[in-house]
Amino acid sequence: MAKPVVITLTVQANTLFNLVNPTPVQIGACCSISDDNGGSGSPIENFTSTVFIDKNVKWKGETPDRGFSIAIDSIAYESNGTDVNFFDVSIIPGSGGRSGNANANVKKDDSLKGKLNEYILNFKVYDSGNNFKSFPIDPKLAINP
Repeated sequence: MAKPVVITLTVQANTLFNLVNPTPVQIGACCSISDDNGGSGSPIENFTSTVFIDKNVKWKGETPDRGFSIAIDSIAYESNGTDVNFFDVSIIPGSGGRSGNANANVKKDDSLKGKLNEYILNFKVYDSGNNFKSFPIDPKLAINP
């Protein structure tokens, strides 16, 4: 059944915030991603969320670490030459603030069925003050066949 999908990025914020110039592997080791539609894959660059044509996708961040917060800064389409952009824009901005989310509706286009969308999820980790550090991860979306 077609429905909106919520994708949640969970970050070990204290660990990640304190790394100096972390590699993509180190960033990935501090993060996990899940959704409310049975998405799967590991490591993060292999995680795929199944979304639906003409339905909303929401990305949100969370952390178990007290005093830290996670903000989704943007979702950026990253073409690999064989995938397609599921959205009308190539960059979906976050809503801003220390706990910002990102939302977008998948295009109403039946030709997207069975396709893959690779993207970069840019997020910020805020400490208990107003200090933050920005990081990217690289999961995928698939349209429900």
